[in-house]
Amino acid sequence: MKLIWLFQSADDGMDNKIAFVTPARTYTYADICKAVAHTIHALGRLGVRRGQQVVLIPEHDESAVVFMAAASAVGIQIVMPYNLQNAAIPEWVNIIQTVKPDHVVYLRQGKAVEELQWATAEDTHFIKLNAFAENNCADIIDIIVGSPDPVENFLVLFTSGTTGKAKAVSVSESLVCKRVASVSKQLKFSADARIFMSGLINNTTGVIFSFGALLHNATLVFPAGRVIEQWPQQVEHHRITHMMLRPVALRRFVEGTRECGDDLSSLRVMAYGAAALPKKLLEEARALIPCEWVQGYGLSETFGPFCWLTEDDHQRKLYEEYIYCVGRPDDSLDISLHFSDVSENSVGEVVLRGAGLMEGYFDLSSGQVQPVVEFFHTGDYGHFSENGELILKGRISNTILSKNGHRLYPEEVESVIAGIADVKEVLLLSIPTANNLGNTPVVCIYGPLAQQSDEVIGQVISAQLGVQLSKEKWPDYVYPSRFPFPKSVNDKIIKAEVLKTIDVKALIPISVMEEIS
Repeated sequence: MKLIWLFQSADDGMDNKIAFVTPARTYTYADICKAVAHTIHALGRLGVRRGQQVVLIPEHDESAVVFMAAASAVGIQIVMPYNLQNAAIPEWVNIIQTVKPDHVVYLRQGKAVEELQWATAEDTHFIKLNAFAENNCADIIDIIVGSPDPVENFLVLFTSGTTGKAKAVSVSESLVCKRVASVSKQLKFSADARIFMSGLINNTTGVIFSFGALLHNATLVFPAGRVIEQWPQQVEHHRITHMMLRPVALRRFVEGTRECGDDLSSLRVMAYGAAALPKKLLEEARALIPCEWVQGYGLSETFGPFCWLTEDDHQRKLYEEYIYCVGRPDDSLDISLHFSDVSENSVGEVVLRGAGLMEGYFDLSSGQVQPVVEFFHTGDYGHFSENGELILKGRISNTILSKNGHRLYPEEVESVIAGIADVKEVLLLSIPTANNLGNTPVVCIYGPLAQQSDEVIGQVISAQLGVQLSKEKWPDYVYPSRFPFPKSVNDKIIKAEVLKTIDVKALIPISVMEEIS
C-alpha cells in the first residue's frame, strides 16, 4: 500500500468536494490532486529521483501533506526531526551534516532558510517548492506514479527514542499506510467527517489524521495558529467531528472551553494519548465534551497506537480502576512481557514483535538501518489485567529504587498527585544523596498548593498518596515550586532544569507525616 493511493481511490464525482480547509482558503479534491501532480513534475525537473534521500523542512500545512503524497509517487525517503514544530537552525544543520542527503526541500519562507544555507556545505542541494503557486502549469493534471511499490525506509524520524538517547526511527511506507488505515478505522473516520489537523506533519498524529481524512474522503481542517486555548472556537466554527490531543494540549483546550463556553456538540470522537492523563482532567473534559473518548497507546517505533481504551472502557471507568490502563491491544502486533530476575508482582517489560514495527534504527555512522531483532523492547514496565487490558507502570529508565529496595514508578506517583485539585504540574525526580549513598525520590509540585505552608502541603500530599499507593511506593520528600517548571518546545518538562532549581532546604519530608483517614 502507498500513501499516494489513499486519496486517488476517491469516488467519481469527488472532484468538487472540499478536501482541505485552511485559514486562507479551501481546496477541493481536484485542487489537491493537481497540486500533487505539479509537485511530482517539479521534483523531477529539479533532479529528484527514485531512491534518493531528502531532508524535508516543512510548514505543518497543506503543502506538507501534498509533498508527502508526491514523495510517495516519486519513491524517495523523507528525513525529519520527530514532533518538532520549529526546529532550530543548529538542529537542521546537524541532521543535514549527519545524513548528507541528496536534497534539502524546504516549504517554508523567510530568513531562516537563508541562514541554513549559509551554515551548510556549499554542495548541499536546496530545493524550494510551492505546490499551490499561481503559476503552476495548468496542463499538469495527471499524477504520475514512478514508484509503484511501497518505499522502504520511507520516513526517518530523529527522536529521543525509548532510552532518552537520540535515535533515528526508520519507518516503511507500508507501516505508515497500515497505521493510517487501522487508526482512522478505530476512530470512526467517515466521508461526512470534518477532521481537525491538531498534529504536526513530522509526528504520527499529523500523518495519520491528514491521510486518514483523504482515505475516507473526509474534510481536513487546519488550525488557525497553535494557540490551543483558541481551538474550541475553531471547533465550533468549523463543526469539527474528530480530533486528537495530548494531555498537555487537552488541559489547555479545556481551559479555553471553560473560559469561552464554546459549543462543541459537533464532536463525535475525541482521541488522546502519549502520556497518562490525570483523572480529574479526563472527567472534566468528558463532562464538557460529551462524545466518544478513545485513548491510544503507541510509540514512534510503531508509528502510532496499537492499544486502545474505548468509550465503553471509559464508561466502565477503567481509568479509575488502574492508574494507567491503555486498554486492549489490536491485532497489528504480538505483545508480551519480559521478566528480569528481579521482577516483582508480575510486572515486566513490554516487548513487541510483528509487522506493525519500524524497519529499524538508522545508524548514523554507517548510514544503514539496523533491523529489529525478534523482540523490540519498549522500555515500558507493565502487566496485564485479568481481562487482558495492558496496564503501564512506567519507564524503566525513569524507575527509582527506594532505600528499602522497592521500585518507584514516576508515572504512577505523578498520576496520583495530579489528582489533587490545587496541583497544576507534578514531577518525580531522584536527587543524589550526600556522599553518593544512593538517590532520594522527591515529588516536585507547582500550583496553588505549593503556596501553602509546609504542614498543609505535607498533609494533602500524604492523604492523596495514602488513598492509592502503599507507603513503600511513596517518595521521601515534596518540593513545592513557586514557579512553573521549565519546558521544551513540545511542552515537556525538562527534568535536568528542574533539578537545578531544587533547594534542598525547602524539601518537606513525607516519611514523618501522619496519614489522614
